[in-house]
Amino acid sequence: MSCSHEAHDHGHDHDHNHGHSHEVPLEVSPLDSLYGQIDLPNVTALNADGGGEAGRKVIKSWDMRDDETLWCESEVDDELIIIIPFTASISLRSITLKAGPSGKVPSEMRLFRDNPGLDFSDASSSTPTQAFDVVDVREGVEYQVKAAKFNGLTSLTLYFPGNNSDGEEETTRVYYIGLRGTHQPLPNRPGVIIYESSARPTDHKVDGASSGQTFRPSY
Repeated sequence: MSCSHEAHDHGHDHDHNHGHSHEVPLEVSPLDSLYGQIDLPNVTALNADGGGEAGRKVIKSWDMRDDETLWCESEVDDELIIIIPFTASISLRSITLKAGPSGKVPSEMRLFRDNPGLDFSDASSSTPTQAFDVVDVREGVEYQVKAAKFNGLTSLTLYFPGNNSDGEEETTRVYYIGLRGTHQPLPNRPGVIIYESSARPTDHKVDGASSGQTFRPSY
């Protein structure tokens, strides 16, 4: 199935996407996967059960995209932030999200470019670079971004403001985040090989604090 969101202007040249229309789906291929350009030891999550390092559990290789033995789940409530830094300059084409089960699927995914210090207060009040309503299915769904807005990325922050359960579920769960696009070496930084390293300090949200499909927006 191939779907599109109708874009609505939120001002400041950012987009939020709603609605559906049929278009030719993106070719499903791991050849343009950006998995190797993700700075995995420094991927972190906010308000994640298990602390900041839980965000790394959803950064999986293409052949592990259907794995449900590892996931990142929100802790205090259903808000979740995942921060993905890169080891190269990225031109993002699409993002694949696998979440669930139903009720714990995010209601929305807001993308922020090059803002690794984003917290929940900023994320909830700032205009995202692009946002998507999340499809309520258990399988992975690919969302095509507006490429012109995601050229030269050094980091990508994903903010999930809540789940789709209308209050019946308290948490949001993500199984897989996959990125596709192209990359170039960062200035003064040759190619970097990612190795496993020690964990970062955990990041917790304090109680009471503020809190094979293709999905693409129309242009």
